[in-house]
Amino acid sequence: MFNLEIEKKIVNFVKNSPIGVTSRDIASYVGLNRMTITKYLAIIKERTLIDFKQFGMAKLWYIPVNLNKESFLSKITTNIAANIPKEQFKTISNKVGISLGEEINQMYLKFNDVKKLSLDQITDAYDDIGKKLNGNFKAKLAHDRISIEIIESPFEEDNIQIMNTILSAVFAKIASLNLGYARAVVSEPKDQNVVIDVYLKKVEK
Repeated sequence: MFNLEIEKKIVNFVKNSPIGVTSRDIASYVGLNRMTITKYLAIIKERTLIDFKQFGMAKLWYIPVNLNKESFLSKITTNIAANIPKEQFKTISNKVGISLGEEINQMYLKFNDVKKLSLDQITDAYDDIGKKLNGNFKAKLAHDRISIEIIESPFEEDNIQIMNTILSAVFAKIASLNLGYARAVVSEPKDQNVVIDVYLKKVEK
């Protein structure tokens, strides 16, 4: 049976050896026989966590460089967020979300050939945004709000909270442009999916 703790040990061991390590080195470190370690390495390689170079009869396992435009921008976002005061970053995220919401709203107005989106068109747009971002969102309409469940987030783990803040501003802006008012709240329960509630009515004080 595949053991995730063993996988973690293997990946960390390889990660700490920049020039690469042999299967024998890994087997010795983890305490498994060569046949078992070969199976583990094959599975971990399929998940692109590690790779190998062939040197004669030997394989040297190493961590592949995982750098592309998306991961580069993701790292920039994470570092910026870590170095900006919380309230200031919240303000910036809200402004970014509002701007994106205005642009995306225009796309769906044009797609539906309408001047204002209906409630059903807004919920359909929220679902579609999830698909377009390679995620899975499920929007449900209640009497005073639209609840968007993030079944599968399209964002990297390090950036989920940041992007959910921006996403909530996008959702709120789309709803407010078409319905006159909207306020978004992100809830992140421990054992359930993240839900963004877009409230459509002002709460009387």
